[in-house]
Amino acid sequence: MDEGLVALVTAGVGLVGALGGAAMGGLAAVRGARMGAETTARATIEQARTQERAQHDHWLRDERKRAAVLMLEMYDRFTIAASNVTRMFDLEIEASADVWSAYCTSISEIRTAYFPLRLLGPARVHQAARELWQLIETYHEGIQEWADGIMTATDEIRSGWRARDEQQRYSLGRAHSDLIDAASESIRGDGTLLRSN
Repeated sequence: MDEGLVALVTAGVGLVGALGGAAMGGLAAVRGARMGAETTARATIEQARTQERAQHDHWLRDERKRAAVLMLEMYDRFTIAASNVTRMFDLEIEASADVWSAYCTSISEIRTAYFPLRLLGPARVHQAARELWQLIETYHEGIQEWADGIMTATDEIRSGWRARDEQQRYSLGRAHSDLIDAASESIRGDGTLLRSN
């Protein structure tokens, strides 16, 4: 074989080898770039999800705080109004439609404030709020009974109403403290962030 032909074949094989190597290197570079892009995309998506969860948890904690504060504020109004009504029934203060109206308004406000806590949870806050709300409803039934029978009640019946009122106020105070403890724990983040209904 001619030396020129051998050199040409050798150069051709070298060129094919070089082109093949370049193609393989190019494919490897493309594959590497693709894998890098996929890894970056997965990391970006995970970072966005983590940030979204953190923002949601922060929002939920703020909403729970607002709901708990509202319930506690409405409870304070209720206790003042309830005290004024019982003082009015005992003739310690002058009878007034405004006193009765303020009491009825406080009952409505408590009912309205309870439901956000029910929706937002967590379970311990919801349970504590429900117990307080149920005690308030029971207390209200007693006040209604007192109001309905005030004109015809005997001293013995009035004494029973006062005793029941005192016992219920003690139970209300305990339930109020339990709600404060549960809400404080939740707001600090010690409680679960799961919804409860």
